[in-house]
Amino acid sequence: MPSKPSFKKAFITGATSGLGEALSHFLEERQIEVIRTGSHDVDLAHPLQRKTLLTRISSEEPDLIINNAGFGFYGPSLDISIEDQLKIIEVNISALVEISLHSAKTLIQSGKTGTILNISSAGAFFPYPTFNVYCASKRFVNQFSLALDTELRSQGVRVLCACPGQIATNFRTRAAKGHPQKPDKRTMSIDTALTHIWRQIQKNKRLTIFDKKTRAMVYLAKILPASLLEKILMKGIADRI
Repeated sequence: MPSKPSFKKAFITGATSGLGEALSHFLEERQIEVIRTGSHDVDLAHPLQRKTLLTRISSEEPDLIINNAGFGFYGPSLDISIEDQLKIIEVNISALVEISLHSAKTLIQSGKTGTILNISSAGAFFPYPTFNVYCASKRFVNQFSLALDTELRSQGVRVLCACPGQIATNFRTRAAKGHPQKPDKRTMSIDTALTHIWRQIQKNKRLTIFDKKTRAMVYLAKILPASLLEKILMKGIADRI
């Protein structure tokens, strides 16, 4: 049986709040040094600011890279500014691709093995009206991660993709443009999410959907009529905005 991976240093985006902050503490408790990045020190939507992160990756050579930063907005696509939609793409896709590729090159050139974990979403499996660009961006993350893992695993670099459903962070409030969100029984605790993520990393599992309800919904999406699925998805967002 392959041994579980071990790490000395982790690099985490979106680490100043929510899941990223919790991941930082979780890894530090396991004696892994953590390089934190967040909105307070760099805006991932700006390519020039991202360069400072790439320079730090080159110098620090982390062997666990977690692309956690990401955001989206609820609502009809034409009601959200094009500027905001493009920022979603810059953070969720462009920054993730740039950091993943640069980190992989750094690991390989330094002769190290390592893991890149990209935080995606259960929304990646649906054509999601009124949550369109976010879910489409996460679909990209899934496909990119799976293909890159195939390319790199023979060189000792794994690229994993985690697809949680709702986690108890402020993501939904931000997505609803600051409107407070009601408690939702579908929401997973941060501690539960951390358990799933760490298990995935330890097992080198390429892609995981965290909970049974979400896996069931992904399965149903394959067999339900498209018109019915769209109504279900749109109602779920309409209840939040």
